Amino acid sequence: MAYRQRNKGFQLDITHKSKRYRTQILGDITDAKAAEAHCEKGLNEGKSWLHICKELDLARKDLSIHAIFTQMQHKWKDPCGLRTAKNIVNQIGIHKKITTIDEEVIDNLIEDWKSDGNADSTCNRKLAALSKILSHAKKRNYIKSKPEIEWFIEGQGRIRYFKREEENRFLAALYSERYYDVGDLAAFGNDCGGRKSELKRIDQERDIDGRMLTIMTTKAKAPFPRYIELTDRALKILARRGRYPFANISDEHLRKAWNFGKIKLGLQDDKQFTFHCTRHTFASRLVQAGIGITVIQELMGHKTIKMTLRYAHLAPRNKTEARKALENTSDQSSDQVAKVIGF
Repeated sequence: MAYRQRNKGFQLDITHKSKRYRTQILGDITDAKAAEAHCEKGLNEGKSWLHICKELDLARKDLSIHAIFTQMQHKWKDPCGLRTAKNIVNQIGIHKKITTIDEEVIDNLIEDWKSDGNADSTCNRKLAALSKILSHAKKRNYIKSKPEIEWFIEGQGRIRYFKREEENRFLAALYSERYYDVGDLAAFGNDCGGRKSELKRIDQERDIDGRMLTIMTTKAKAPFPRYIELTDRALKILARRGRYPFANISDEHLRKAWNFGKIKLGLQDDKQFTFHCTRHTFASRLVQAGIGITVIQELMGHKTIKMTLRYAHLAPRNKTEARKALENTSDQSSDQVAKVIGF
């Protein structure tokens, strides 16, 4: 065996043509075996050891979430927290690359947890465990940036959305500072409800047909499309942004612009005010406009109606209309009864 466990990973020790080569591999035994095979293949092909190590360094940045978890599971002192983290890794998939875990993956996890009846506090504990794994990956440079995690305000759910006046001020602040791309992304998100990762994947030649935007929901075993008819504002944004309108907006740039806008509005301490608010805004405005909850479920791409029902309380007009309908029915029934009994 050319590798042995050492510290938080494995040490490779390979002898080739009477020369000895060593390097450290982070990850689990699967990663060590793959690195060993890669090194032996490279040496047999005549590659320099420096070149091989550079290739390994690039490969390290595409480790699985299970490999990252294996590296740092000793950091959990609480057995319950460790068990929670392990369950999350298994739920995501042990072979899932750490570089592919984004806001869409996290959003889908939350939807599954909520569908299973998890309370806000339980979701927060699970998010904390996932956040710890992602923070470790960021510290070790396995990922360029940590995906944004929006925490639940326990007992209230995650319904922080743009008020109309608030949206106007926020967009004005971004555009005045020449954050045109992030301003357009925020406005477009408010009007179509896409997740950040979905919006960044938009290809106008593939996904736009007249007013219709097709968003492919990738979380399911069998990916399925959802269709959104775009507003005039959204169409104007696409017209000025090219074939891939949002593909070049990095997470770092988005975070910098978003934080600038928050400060301008005095919202720097509002932890709920994240880009995900644009998705909440889309759903909230539809509910407030009286759009049916099943239609909103379809537009949002929610797997279960339970996730969409979080927005139902934002439709007070519907409750008033329901009361009036009941009162009208009751009045008619009372009149008929009164006639029968002679009142």
